[in-house]
Amino acid sequence: MSKGSFERDDAKDLANQAKHGLSFSEAQFAFADPDRVIARDLGHSDEEDRFYCFGRLSEGIVTVRFTYRDEVIQNLELVIGVKVSEFMSAKIKYTDEPIGKVEVVADMLPSPEELAFKEDTVKVTISLSKSSVDFFKQEAKKHDTKYQQMIRRLLDAYTHAQSRHITNHSTRTR
Repeated sequence: MSKGSFERDDAKDLANQAKHGLSFSEAQFAFADPDRVIARDLGHSDEEDRFYCFGRLSEGIVTVRFTYRDEVIQNLELVIGVKVSEFMSAKIKYTDEPIGKVEVVADMLPSPEELAFKEDTVKVTISLSKSSVDFFKQEAKKHDTKYQQMIRRLLDAYTHAQSRHITNHSTRTR
C-alpha cells in the first residue's frame, strides 16, 4: 500500500508560523495522533471537500484544515490550537477562530503508520558567535521553544524572502 503524503505551500507555512507559532512540518504530526478526529467542512464549496483534523501534539491539541486528493493531504492550514493545560508549551499561539459548520466523518485517511511525514531538514555543522547563540538561547527560553528551531526558521524566512526577490528581479524585462 502506498503511503499518504503531505503537500504544502511555503508562503502559507510562513504565514501560519507567524500567526500560530507552528510550522507545517510540526502541524502535520496532528495527523499522527491515533485518536485524531476528522470532520468535513460543510460550509466549503461543492466542488471540493475540505476537512479538519483535530489532533494532539505534545504542545496541545491543534486543528488543521486540509483537502485530500489522490492520497495526498493538501492545502494544510493551521486553524486553531487548544491549550490542554496551563503547564503545556506556550509555543502555539492559541486563537478562538470559528470553524463554521462541521460534521464528524469516518477517518478516510491512511493510518498514522502509513503517512509519509515530511522532514525538510539537513544536518549541518556551523560555527556561530557566542553572542548570537546566547541571544537565541535567551529568546528561545522566553518563548518555550528550541533555539536551533528559531535559527532554522530565521534562515528559512531569509531564504524565502531572498528567493522571491531574486525571482522578481530576474523576471523583469530589460
